Amino acid sequence: MSTTGLWVIGAVPDAEVAALPGRFAHLPGEWHTPPGYAETLRWWLSGGDREPFFTLDPDDPQTLLATPAARRFAEFTDSGGPSAPAVDAMREASLDLVRGAVEGSRPFTAAARGAGPAAALCYGLGAEAAAALPGWFGDFLLTADAVRGVLPQVEAVLGVSGHRRTEVLARIEAWLRGIGGGDGGDAAELLDGPVRVLREAAAVGAGAVGVTRRY
Repeated sequence: MSTTGLWVIGAVPDAEVAALPGRFAHLPGEWHTPPGYAETLRWWLSGGDREPFFTLDPDDPQTLLATPAARRFAEFTDSGGPSAPAVDAMREASLDLVRGAVEGSRPFTAAARGAGPAAALCYGLGAEAAAALPGWFGDFLLTADAVRGVLPQVEAVLGVSGHRRTEVLARIEAWLRGIGGGDGGDAAELLDGPVRVLREAAAVGAGAVGVTRRY
């Protein structure tokens, strides 16, 4: 059964962001860590991102085949990371906040068949550069102060040009094709969209949230 990966980033009122954790802190339930989470995170950060993730299908050179390394990283990012009922509730509430427009900003939404857009960006950037992005592989919750604090490093990582931009876009497209089976989508928007929203949020003194989902 085919699935769709979704990534939504939006500017939200600063007071709403600040209040969000307290709204759900009372929810019962233990933290859950996906099996192999720590090991795979260490692998990714210690050079796993440089392993071969895709090979050409010998029967169809236009088709990319995912290697075990690619499948490992896809399963890792699809897992959602360590979570608890309060975290899951905050993610849903964050989506509701994005639906309420903040004047001076418009949300960024990326969808990809069979693949996570945020994972595609992280693979495209590589582990070291992706580590400069806020949150956990696309999921984040930032107050207005935090937006202003992370914006310079996000701009440095995503505002690439020349050979580096070409390289990152090629890797993003490979992920969307090799994991999702699509045509690569609008890889450039995965570089340009998130930083646009954070700039807009900073300009109007808003917070920002990022939410990944698989449907």
